[in-house]
Amino acid sequence: MSLHRLAGVGVLLTACAPPIEPAWLVSRPRELALEVEVVAQGPYGRRLQPGPRTYRDALPRDTLSLRPVIVDPQGSMDLAAFEIAWTLCSGIGSCLLRGSVLERPACTNEELQPPEPCLLAEGGEVRLTLADLPAVLPTNLPTVLNLVSGPTVGLVASPPDGPGVDACLARLDAREPLEDCLLMERVIGIGPVGELAALLDEQGIDPGLGDDAQTLLERPRNRNPTVEHIRVELGDDVIVVESGSTLAVPRDQDVTLTLETTDDDLDGYETILGDETVELSDDLGAEWWFDRELDVDGALPGQLWVRLRAGTVTGTARAYAVLRDNRGGEGWGWLDLDFGE
Repeated sequence: MSLHRLAGVGVLLTACAPPIEPAWLVSRPRELALEVEVVAQGPYGRRLQPGPRTYRDALPRDTLSLRPVIVDPQGSMDLAAFEIAWTLCSGIGSCLLRGSVLERPACTNEELQPPEPCLLAEGGEVRLTLADLPAVLPTNLPTVLNLVSGPTVGLVASPPDGPGVDACLARLDAREPLEDCLLMERVIGIGPVGELAALLDEQGIDPGLGDDAQTLLERPRNRNPTVEHIRVELGDDVIVVESGSTLAVPRDQDVTLTLETTDDDLDGYETILGDETVELSDDLGAEWWFDRELDVDGALPGQLWVRLRAGTVTGTARAYAVLRDNRGGEGWGWLDLDFGE
């Protein structure tokens, strides 16, 4: 059984930023997302307030939890059954395709953006405590905006029926097909920009920002959106169900699924533009995929809704969704559609 994307069967992983989908990559029918959460606040920044969304942006000396979410057609998979190797590198760029992954030194966490890719850890959930503020901005980082775009974390994983993570790393080094292996990269956001710029100012470091950066300086810490509820339209009937529910639907009728978002997902804030007060917020987009080959209509990348019908499928089909914002936050959920026999 395979997972089916909106435009047919694609490379079966949620890729990184930037994506790693070279021609020699082959993946098992599993999908990945990455839970990034600030679990311990360091000495800098406004004190974080608990709420319905977890914080993703981190400042120097904050501690992050990094935990992959791996799903297959049967649902979420046990991380303990996977062998996973984590790497760290600077800025927006591939950690996994820069040099040999088998010969990486261990990360020292002495710099916010390590100059060379390094081995962060092994295992499922890992903790990363960000390094302290730099004494000066590196010459290749002319403004604080370059500092907030990294580091990048990458992982290579072998499932329980796979070849083992060492074999996956060797195949990656040799640029051989990664059959039965999984990989992913994500940028770890440092911020918010305003608080980071203020910290640099306190240290006597020019953050390199002009007056036109005011809207960025006022932006709050990014939080992860969540998939809590899904709106289901069946003809003239509209119902809202919780993520993870099972819903009986007719086989011969169009079904429209839409992710229900809230203000907590948007991280909205007010700022001054010219002579006006405006409200800005995150941009949200979704990715949908299915464990059965359904008839899908109007499938555009990033849209929060999808329209489908059973076609020749009988029984239960699972619709997965990952909800992402434009600053790296993401959450995922699913809905089981019972089309009957």
